Amino acid sequence: MWSATADAYLKDSPAKTRPRHPPLSNQRPFFGRGRNGGPSRWDSEESDSSSMGRYGANLSPFEDHAEYSEDTQPSWPTSSKSSVSQTPLDTPPGTAQETKPAREFFRPPTPPERHITVPDGSLAPPGLPGGSTPRRSYDSVTSFQTAPDDEIAPIPPTSQLPPSHQVEAAQAQENTVKLESEKKTTTEAEIKSGKRKITFQKYLATGSLIGVNTLFIFASWWWARYYYVYLPFIAFPLVLNCIMIVSLICFKLRNMIRPERIIEPDHTEDLVMIMPCYNETLEECTKSLDSLVDQVGIEHHKRGIMVVCDGRVRGPGMEKTTADHLLEDIFVDRTHREKIKNAYRAWDGTMMDLEMSRGLYKGVPYYCIVKERNQGKRDSLIIIRSFLYKFNVRRSKPETVFSPYLFHSMTTWLMRDVGVDQVDHLIGMDADTVFDKDCISELLKESKYPNTVGVCGYVAVDFSGGNWNPWRLYQNAEYSIAQGLRRLHQSMATKKVSCLPGCCQLLKVCEYTCGDKVLVELFGYHPRPKDGMIKQIRATASEDRNHVCLMLTTHPKAETRQALRARAFTDVPHSWSVFLSQRRRWSLGATSNDLLLFTSWHCQWFERILALCNVMVWSLSVFIVAAIGCMIVAFISQPWWIILAFASIMIVPLVYYLVMAMWLPRSARERVQYLAGLAMFVILGPFLNLVVLVFSVWNMDSFGWGKTRMVVPDDSSSSSSSSSSAGEKTAAGRPGQNVGADGRQTLAEGRGYDEEASVGIRRPPVAAEASVARRGPVR
Repeated sequence: MWSATADAYLKDSPAKTRPRHPPLSNQRPFFGRGRNGGPSRWDSEESDSSSMGRYGANLSPFEDHAEYSEDTQPSWPTSSKSSVSQTPLDTPPGTAQETKPAREFFRPPTPPERHITVPDGSLAPPGLPGGSTPRRSYDSVTSFQTAPDDEIAPIPPTSQLPPSHQVEAAQAQENTVKLESEKKTTTEAEIKSGKRKITFQKYLATGSLIGVNTLFIFASWWWARYYYVYLPFIAFPLVLNCIMIVSLICFKLRNMIRPERIIEPDHTEDLVMIMPCYNETLEECTKSLDSLVDQVGIEHHKRGIMVVCDGRVRGPGMEKTTADHLLEDIFVDRTHREKIKNAYRAWDGTMMDLEMSRGLYKGVPYYCIVKERNQGKRDSLIIIRSFLYKFNVRRSKPETVFSPYLFHSMTTWLMRDVGVDQVDHLIGMDADTVFDKDCISELLKESKYPNTVGVCGYVAVDFSGGNWNPWRLYQNAEYSIAQGLRRLHQSMATKKVSCLPGCCQLLKVCEYTCGDKVLVELFGYHPRPKDGMIKQIRATASEDRNHVCLMLTTHPKAETRQALRARAFTDVPHSWSVFLSQRRRWSLGATSNDLLLFTSWHCQWFERILALCNVMVWSLSVFIVAAIGCMIVAFISQPWWIILAFASIMIVPLVYYLVMAMWLPRSARERVQYLAGLAMFVILGPFLNLVVLVFSVWNMDSFGWGKTRMVVPDDSSSSSSSSSSAGEKTAAGRPGQNVGADGRQTLAEGRGYDEEASVGIRRPPVAAEASVARRGPVR
């Protein structure tokens, strides 16, 4: 349902036999309607790991389009499929997409009755790619006929179209109206039942947790002599910690004797560095971008920066929105800037308008996207990751969520400005994070191990605001323990790091990480008001963890690692309210995704045990603290060897934490900071976890960012930014949205629109205002 077809921007293959339309020009305007997109239909979870390599020019890994008639109208998604519909780049206007044989590229274990037909000319047999993959030269023929920006004709109004095309244009506009009106009616009808369902599930979960913990606490004190019955609940996490410590020592010794095999690529990897932002300040954005530009060890890699600003909002103490800072104060060396209407389909199924700018930032090509509405970080990650993957397979004419104009604009930037034909890796960071000088080069080193599709760095606390602040000391120790034990064990032993923090990550652009199955259908699922609480939490909390867990459960062969030498420094909450709000999202997100890992039978067995342990510890936190006191009382009358056996499994992790101070911190000051935070963590950690548990359960039905990502209302009437390409004022769009238990979207008050009629961006409704706070890192 795009306003223009790919024929206006794409160069047709000579092998096509379909009738060609006259090219778009100022003398002959053209307005056509593409196929009404719908969710991709996957008849199974079959897959082929060979899609991680380079696709051949005549091979299409996206022949899974459903059959539609010409009068098929788009409908609001009501199933568990993704809300993101996709449009083929080469669909003729006014025609339906032909049904093609389904072919899928990764094959986890599936029931024997499922079959798949592989068409002639399919890809190579399954197998993860090695280090040798042929690459096209930059001068090779591509799917696009790149043209200067001023040769792209604007889309004319319907009244100026030829009579033969006015019907198609009117039909496309009618489809848009029907889609929006259907969304309003269905959502209003489902809100009440959805709210009742979420409220019931919240009280059911709360009552269950209270009942189970109360029952266990009463039993442990009333029948104290049967302490051994409750011992497994207390010892389970401690025993797993001891097992991981022993396993780390064994794997370290093995790697010293026989190092792991690495695969050196036969070409220099091309990189795209991604920075999503929302309400960050000018200083934060500048520091983050400068840390990308100043990286050492990657000078011979072609690289570009893509920035996605999620709406037009301003944080506390900011005179301008983050979008205005980007467009006016940071990206001043630009070659092009414009607004694009209906640029892509957001993850909730609505059409998104945006403003783009491209040019150079301190010598590195950049492409900046400012969304006119806030759709959350998940939407920003989907559009960039999906584009990079579709760019790599663009010769097969895949379905996309982008309009042909936006896809062509980003493709032209990659090929002309960055000078790449394929993108090997994407580097993810947050706008409040600063990379160490050699962070990206260390991520690249860790990505050379076989089957590795994702790498995360070591996230350290930024002490620039105070070296001995208690909040920073405690959270620094918490970060170090989590990354120095379980995540390190996942990297060395199981090769299944279940969380690649978005503030410092590397992903290979392949089917495993950015394909439609994981990224669009699963990660891109937009929850309905009548969905259950667990599905709502997974869709709104811990985006980075959820993406990795979905990838690991869908593609068991995928491996992820951690690069401890790739350091990134991030800010942490400095107040009690923001700390609780952040930990609520983290604890609920981690627990719901651990349930996903535990219930996926084809996941790595030890990771499933760890996931079960995490869920159990979270659910029984109150009982575990009380049972420890009961055990101490019971041990007074027990033999010494029983006391020693239990004490040993408690002391071993503590000794490991102390030993970490010798090899993890890089300076004497960092060691002292870590040890001071460790003392606070050991003494206060159990009680803080109880407070976080109570706060999380009480606010379980709140699916927004809370006080970690809220903005101040903007009362100004217009924006001061001016477009270098059209000379028109940019307007402040809709600020961030919070989704409550009733499924409604609460918007902070934004500034009004004042745009030319040709742009056609509608004025958004204004609703309640939000409070002030700073966003924290995602874990």
